[in-house]
Amino acid sequence: MTKIEWTSSAIRDVKAEFGGVVNKSKLETAKSLANAHFQVEPNLKRIYLMQPINDQDPNDPIKLLEVVEGTIERGIEPVSFAADPARGMDYRLMIIEISPAEYESVRTVGKVRLGNHDWTIGEELLAR
Repeated sequence: MTKIEWTSSAIRDVKAEFGGVVNKSKLETAKSLANAHFQVEPNLKRIYLMQPINDQDPNDPIKLLEVVEGTIERGIEPVSFAADPARGMDYRLMIIEISPAEYESVRTVGKVRLGNHDWTIGEELLAR
């Protein structure tokens, strides 16, 4: 018997083919959020996706590191948002907003420690 590996994009393609609800992956959702944030926040300089990102675990939030000019330097204080499928947000979201100076100190390490977890600074999400 052949084992079929289903990727998240293959599952979305099948759902679309049969009229099902098509959810974006966490990466796609993160890119859409980043684009929206760049449109409304003029002091936003950079956004990074924090790793790891686990598409298989719906409870694992999308984690964004936002570098904002003029933000108060108070260290790493994440702000969490619940999933809101009715408004197109299928996943929990966690945003860490830091100043450019704080980013420079975090960038050299390449990680952010929150509680017992080390998250790696991943892909930079650019405005489209």
